Amino acid sequence: MFDSLFDERGLSLDRLRTLLEVRDAGSIAEAAPGDPIRQSQYSRQLRELSDYFGVQLGRRQGKLLKLTSEGARLADLAREHLRSLQDFRAECRSDSSDYAIAAGDSLLQWLVIPQLGKLVAGAMRVRFAIVSLRSHEIVHQLSEGNIDFGIVRGDAVGSGLKMFFLGRLDYCAVAPASLLKGIKHPGFWDIVKSCPIAIQTTDGQFTRKVREISVSPGFAFRPALSCQSFPQTVSAVRSGLFAAILPKLALTALPTKSYVMAEGGPLGQLQREIVLAWNPRTMRLRPGAPRLLEQMQNLLQFK
Repeated sequence: MFDSLFDERGLSLDRLRTLLEVRDAGSIAEAAPGDPIRQSQYSRQLRELSDYFGVQLGRRQGKLLKLTSEGARLADLAREHLRSLQDFRAECRSDSSDYAIAAGDSLLQWLVIPQLGKLVAGAMRVRFAIVSLRSHEIVHQLSEGNIDFGIVRGDAVGSGLKMFFLGRLDYCAVAPASLLKGIKHPGFWDIVKSCPIAIQTTDGQFTRKVREISVSPGFAFRPALSCQSFPQTVSAVRSGLFAAILPKLALTALPTKSYVMAEGGPLGQLQREIVLAWNPRTMRLRPGAPRLLEQMQNLLQFK
């Protein structure tokens, strides 16, 4: 069985690992930056794999040597099989299996990381790597098999992936109590019109909807501070000088009684469904993944 795979030399785990490094980096030069000796070694190993399979796995594009479609396909096959071998070795040695989880930075900080310790301390021997990515990047990495689980907006998950509903992410307008001393129970418009606003701008869909709900006659919504993440906007509120529109999950990061909050009304239009997404191939290839998935579904649901 499989005699034809061993009739010729050229196939090895080391060469397949090189193929994966080039695939993930984008080119040989990016896989071994500033190291011409290593770049030459990678080029030779790709050439040997190409000779073995009888197809060109790399092609020069300008000054860069990048994988062909056949090279990318082989890299995907290699990733799945090497991961299965790694899991089998970990099981045999009673070692921990590694899993990668991706989400936006705010969900990682306020939802995922606080719960991972329970999984690490559980009966399963697991280690985690967390990756901060935007929703469309997470979906792409799940489809490619580069990560195991992703937490994204429900409307971002495409065909070929599975998902589990975790909850609805609600938003609120938050301001330091010191900025609204004369208003005991402020509403959305009280905060937006009276306080300098810090806003998260890297999520285009969120920013667009905030501007849509902030339309009012005689009022121009002009944020005083543009931030790259929700944790940054939380820091702005903590400074006592800015208000912000934040996920309600973020309120745990603010000192109690230091702020006032408004919810409901136009803020309901910002609500998002958040899901745990995965590639069905992961469940087939990784023996421990189905059990870990079940545990994550229980732990990560919104309270």
